[in-house]
Amino acid sequence: MTRSSGGVASVSIHEYGVSLDDRKRRVQCKFCDKVVGGFYRLKFHIGGVRGDVAPCEAAPLNVRDQFRRQILEAKDKSLAQEFDHPRNDQSAAAWTGGLLVEGEAGESETSVSKEVAEYLLETGINVRLSDSPPFQGIFGGIVSDELEAEVVEERIKDVQEKVERIRKTWASSGCTILMDEWVDGNDRCLVNFLVDCPDGLVYLRSADITDVAGDTVSLQNLLEGVIEEAGRQNVVQVMTCSVTSWMFPVIKQIRRSHMHIFWAVSASDCMGLMLEKIAAVNDIRRVLDEATSLVRFVHNNAAVLEMFRDFTGSERENLFKPAKMRPAIPFLILESILSCKDELKEMFTSLDWKSCSWSKTVEGKKAAGLVKSSSFWKRAGMASKATTALIRVADKFGSDNKPSIGFIYETMDQIKEAIEHEFRNSNSRYMPLWELIDEIWNDFLHSPLHAAAYYLNPTFFYDRNFHLDTEVSSGFQCSVIRMENDQRVQYLINKQATQYCRADGDFENGYAEDEIKNAHPGKVSSFKILGKLFLALRIWSIYHVIEQGYIKLVFYVKSIADLWWSVYGNRCPELQKLAIRILSQTCDGSGRYSLDRSLAEKLVCKDLNQPEQNRRRDQMFVRYNLQLEEANKNKRKAGGDIDGGAPPGSRSN
Repeated sequence: MTRSSGGVASVSIHEYGVSLDDRKRRVQCKFCDKVVGGFYRLKFHIGGVRGDVAPCEAAPLNVRDQFRRQILEAKDKSLAQEFDHPRNDQSAAAWTGGLLVEGEAGESETSVSKEVAEYLLETGINVRLSDSPPFQGIFGGIVSDELEAEVVEERIKDVQEKVERIRKTWASSGCTILMDEWVDGNDRCLVNFLVDCPDGLVYLRSADITDVAGDTVSLQNLLEGVIEEAGRQNVVQVMTCSVTSWMFPVIKQIRRSHMHIFWAVSASDCMGLMLEKIAAVNDIRRVLDEATSLVRFVHNNAAVLEMFRDFTGSERENLFKPAKMRPAIPFLILESILSCKDELKEMFTSLDWKSCSWSKTVEGKKAAGLVKSSSFWKRAGMASKATTALIRVADKFGSDNKPSIGFIYETMDQIKEAIEHEFRNSNSRYMPLWELIDEIWNDFLHSPLHAAAYYLNPTFFYDRNFHLDTEVSSGFQCSVIRMENDQRVQYLINKQATQYCRADGDFENGYAEDEIKNAHPGKVSSFKILGKLFLALRIWSIYHVIEQGYIKLVFYVKSIADLWWSVYGNRCPELQKLAIRILSQTCDGSGRYSLDRSLAEKLVCKDLNQPEQNRRRDQMFVRYNLQLEEANKNKRKAGGDIDGGAPPGSRSN
């Protein structure tokens, strides 16, 4: 569980800036290297709130949005405290960060007020503040209870129509319930329930489970209600965002009452846990600590950082690499150091360094000694080899719109093969790492659905290197039995699977390599040669294959399910239905959407009357679904439109 405080869950502005002096009066942004006057201004800079500092163009969208919301919340409180202190228009503009509502000439007060109400609903600012004279002077209108209700009702209707369009697809594609769980600043245990399918992500509800966190019966009743809301026959799997989920105690009960529903843990969280396990290995832990101390020394001293940039020939060179997945950060720092190995060695043996005052300090001597140590570079290289493939895949999983369940099984094998290749097939070196990965895979990540999806994915199944081992065949059979309780249908699925195996009938047409490629627009390299590439190419080439082959296929999971199986599976309807439902699921949780948890923290409250609870529930329904809609659009812009099966680079409206 992650702990949230304020608007940014488990994140401090200090993590994104480097102090350039002891009093922290000059702070450098880690995203764009701009120097601003203190961490307070840095928050405005990264949050993109204009005023006395220019916005950061390099900050990730989720980080910018969260700090922006934190600033707006602070201004909300400031407004409440200053009701009795009216301001003129000029000061008001600065006070609100330029967020004034400007009406056209002759525009009615009602029209302006409605725009204000819509703005307040979307940003989460308390509508009750519009009653104050200063607020009316700033925003140009007052929001009545009736107008607020009208705006909420209109937006709910609009959002409900969009949600209903997605809901209608659940019967055919199936869906996955995602749980976003955390502990807020008041030690409350909160959870958001979302529903994922190929056509989009939907927010259902939020809950405060503080009082029932250890009560299996109450938790089961809560989850049963969510399953019923999504439609029990529509739900294929339930996924938690963490291996420490409060819901683990109810797994057995849910399996008894809903045998067709599978339980899973987010792939990103499991990969993060794999990295933590690897980072805890003695030799790796040591070199990560040494690398971190070196980076801190370079970045916390302006003169040393300037010298480093002179030697690298870049005014923006930065050894610190922020990442969405925290366990990856130490390894990314290590990669940065390795990429600047020659420049660091040259710097710490130069006359410039010897004449620098920092070279005489304990910290400076320690850093120089580390860079000159051949043992350090050897250990750094080994640690990087152990994790590069895992980090690359984890990073893609965290950024992809629809990390597909159809590729996770093969991808984990590819990661292990990449590690084996890096250590030159030395069993004593790679096997301990394999065991750590397998521990998380077996205990948390692996599901029979993964094996079944691998089996039903024609990209892999019709590859000459496909191996139908016991785990794959038993995973497929388990999925058939649990997802279809009619024995007659089970028999038909297995009979039709024989046709699929032999590539008989229409499957013979789909078997051709060109046909499989056509079902996946934008596929760069055929997986038929992937096994050979792992043995023949150096590791950087393997990563290129992973990024250019696997990752682009991820964006076309809907093409796999809807195009290939729709075209070639018509004569095997029972198997076709099963394949589409399985391949339409995700293997990653809600973390990739960076939901604004502060919204639930503010609006979820048990000690309110029913009308007020209903009002807040409506607000969360509207705002969360709008946020998810925007997140989907941003991911499609970054990776291509998955819905239409368009090639990378295309855009979704």
